[in-house]
Amino acid sequence: MKINNVKFKQQVNPGDTLVFKLELITPIRRGIVHMQGNAYANDKLVTEAELMAQIVKTKND
Repeated sequence: MKINNVKFKQQVNPGDTLVFKLELITPIRRGIVHMQGNAYANDKLVTEAELMAQIVKTKND
């Protein structure tokens, strides 16, 4: 839904494996989550951001 305070710290190249670490900033309310996210490649912090997203239930057919 929204991304704020994005910082790109290192270059990511094709073939690099990204590992994302997300932590809740505020509790889940009405399916909306506010998180702090960090992305790592080669054990180095490459990107950080605040994210807001909505959790949606899906039907499994």
